[in-house]
Amino acid sequence: MSQDDEKRERRRRVRLRQARATVTILLVLLGLGAAFYYASSYFERTAPKAPPCMTVLPGAELVPRDVSLRIFNATNRSGLAAAAATVARSRGFQVKQVANDPLRRSVTAPAEIRYGKAGAASAKLVARHVPGAVLKPEARGDDSVDLVLGAGWKGFGAAPPARTPTPVPCPTAPAR
Repeated sequence: MSQDDEKRERRRRVRLRQARATVTILLVLLGLGAAFYYASSYFERTAPKAPPCMTVLPGAELVPRDVSLRIFNATNRSGLAAAAATVARSRGFQVKQVANDPLRRSVTAPAEIRYGKAGAASAKLVARHVPGAVLKPEARGDDSVDLVLGAGWKGFGAAPPARTPTPVPCPTAPAR
């Protein structure tokens, strides 16, 4: 072999070693990248998730369509409960019964609102619609409300404005 052949052979061996080294380095880097990807995906799956953000307080505002209302007439004026029921339905209340007061009590106030423990929120909503009404809690199991029209009944008051829910700020994640 001549010197030129030896030089070429050395260059070829050097290039071959360089190619092997380059391939080895690339494979090591690829393996490290795969290991980091696997590790990061593992930690992302096990990291605690933030709870969903609520921008409004839970427990929606009670509206008239949620209230079961029975309207009773405690006066001698004929058709008073039926007229009041028409207005109550137009405001969205669920009128279940219209009749004379089954308890036959004398009601001097414009109205008496009778309700049980479960109907306390509904009774307060009805009271917002009836100025001068007197709230009368009773022992009953359901959430129904009785609107008993009295001698001072002049009609429903102006419809109260709808209450807007109070927004709650979302918690922010701490800076890492």
